[in-house]
Amino acid sequence: MRNKLCIGIVGFGNMGSAIGEALFSEGTYEISIYDIQKKKLKGIDAVNIAKNLEELIDTSKVILLAIKPQDIEDFIKKSHHYLSKKKPLIISIAAGISTSYFEKKIRGIRVVRVMPNLAAKVRNSVSFLCRGKNARKEDLSIAMKIFSYVGKTFAVKENFLDKATSISGSGPGYIYYFMEAIMKAALRLGFSRQIAKEMTEETFMGAVKLAILSGKDFSQLIKDVSSRGGTTERAIGIFNKRKMDSIIYEAISSAYRRAKELAKD
Repeated sequence: MRNKLCIGIVGFGNMGSAIGEALFSEGTYEISIYDIQKKKLKGIDAVNIAKNLEELIDTSKVILLAIKPQDIEDFIKKSHHYLSKKKPLIISIAAGISTSYFEKKIRGIRVVRVMPNLAAKVRNSVSFLCRGKNARKEDLSIAMKIFSYVGKTFAVKENFLDKATSISGSGPGYIYYFMEAIMKAALRLGFSRQIAKEMTEETFMGAVKLAILSGKDFSQLIKDVSSRGGTTERAIGIFNKRKMDSIIYEAISSAYRRAKELAKD
């Protein structure tokens, strides 16, 4: 076990548990976890559960911060001494918290910032990563390897992280919004709730699978499913009339602005 890289996970909510379970199943790392809410750790016996932050930091070469942005400051206050002493690699998934924030708080700290999304729970996330000024190339490689277990990874400059937040980070929420709207339409047309839900899920799943396997542009796929004077063309016409693409861009731009506001806060 001691030859394995030890990763300490702070926060075992949706993202922390998804990443932790993926890493444990691979058997490549030694995993330790800590969460201030002990109830989240009940029934977990396959990994080491740290008694406190000091123990976690003392035994980990990499610290994965899977806590909310508003909890980061408190984490640093409680663990500043241990982090300054041990200097582990910090991997943070807290939206809006820049690498420079950590670097100002903890001198010489190495930080990699990541923006994954909720699909990490089914190992189909899209994760964007950037490294701080103190982090080395191998630090970024370690982080990319870790997040490759829950989906695709892309290394970008930090100014793209908030942009990624507004698209892939929040993206599942947008997709679920459209799915709910389509399901509601099916209900209004008389389908049962079960059929409406399954119809919507399978339609989205099939469309995404076809898009990936075909390699075609989305615009070409729209043409493929449409026929002149047909039903799809009629529906797309309504979307275009209402300027749906502009509405979507406006919504994503608003999400991007909010991401930048959170960074300033």
